[in-house]
Amino acid sequence: MKVLEDPQLERKRKLPWFIDIFLYPLSISGIINLIIFLCAPILINLIHRFILNYIWLVGGFMAVILYLLFVGYVLYYLSWCVVDSAKGGLRAPDITIYDTPDKAELLSQLFLVLGSVAVCFCPASVYYIFTERTDLLFWLLLAYGIFFLPMVLLRAIMFDTVDALNPILIVGSIFKAFLPYCGLILIFCVFTVVLRPFISNLPKPESFIATINYLDIVLSYQSGAALFCRKVALIYLAMIAAHLLGRFYWWNKDKLDW
Repeated sequence: MKVLEDPQLERKRKLPWFIDIFLYPLSISGIINLIIFLCAPILINLIHRFILNYIWLVGGFMAVILYLLFVGYVLYYLSWCVVDSAKGGLRAPDITIYDTPDKAELLSQLFLVLGSVAVCFCPASVYYIFTERTDLLFWLLLAYGIFFLPMVLLRAIMFDTVDALNPILIVGSIFKAFLPYCGLILIFCVFTVVLRPFISNLPKPESFIATINYLDIVLSYQSGAALFCRKVALIYLAMIAAHLLGRFYWWNKDKLDW
């Protein structure tokens, strides 16, 4: 488990926790990474438009790879926010003290987190694909995904392997710290509400070629000035959510007994 590789940190908050958590991203490293998360899509968009766009289909794939690596780095840093918070960290960590992740590590982290999300929301997604209905069963399946998502993400990140996603261990861990876990779910529900407008206005691709060209639409959408403030809020809240996920382990590590 990542969190047991280093000694636990001994830190205390100077402010009440419900105020101090909103200051979590405001370390030097946190601010630098926040700027990177905001500016990297714009840079990738410029590379795509003025360089890769002239290579047609191959250029589109190269742009996809660049964007996947960027998303992988975002998830890699957020995962370290979880791990550092699980050790007692109170501000966004400086990951430059660790080995620089290579492309394989970034893609591995990307697929680990996406796989964890898929485990939770696959039932609701499959039901909607085949029925195209948002009825009671759909919302129950969606609620199932939201309920299990925090614990699934926490175990995947802490153990850094899909082997940690054992349903029996996940359910057992939830019941060991049930009441605190319910509070964590409420926070993730708020995060989900904030996340929804971020992607709800994007058009849907209708063909394979349109899917490749879709990256240009996504990058242009994310690079727009109108979205800048929303992106700041989204990334800021993502870092706070990662911190709270790690702190949940810190507060309940004896109950979870991992």
